[in-house]
Amino acid sequence: MPGSLPGLPGIVAFVGLKFGGYVLAGLALRKLQPALHTSAFKIAGIRTGLGLLLGPAFAYGSLFVLAQLFPDPPKVPDHGSRYFAYLALAGVRVLVWALVLFIVFRGLSVRKSKLWLYSLGGAAWSCLLDVPAVALAWVAPGKVPFC
Repeated sequence: MPGSLPGLPGIVAFVGLKFGGYVLAGLALRKLQPALHTSAFKIAGIRTGLGLLLGPAFAYGSLFVLAQLFPDPPKVPDHGSRYFAYLALAGVRVLVWALVLFIVFRGLSVRKSKLWLYSLGGAAWSCLLDVPAVALAWVAPGKVPFC
């Protein structure tokens, strides 16, 4: 079935929107933790960088694992697996945000329960940012066709 994927402008739009959203998350985090002196832009840079580094690895790794578990997939599309995959992605995002917070909270005395609560909030924010970011990526010019 022929189709197309977002090209470079779409990818730039996606990453740019996510970075902007992460700057807002960094500003909120600085309000919640006044002792935090890391800039919102640095927090956004760390989170965006980890997303760019770990995102494709997670996607390809998931496809590899699914191919091993289900070598002969059914011919009818299973929409339930998409929800399961996104739920797994949300879990990974909690861990990525925990890593970001571990990095930026270094030297501060922040309770682990707060770190995990902030990680959950960051993961929820990342998931919400997907809606406009994906929409922007799909409407951006420069799509790459595939067959």
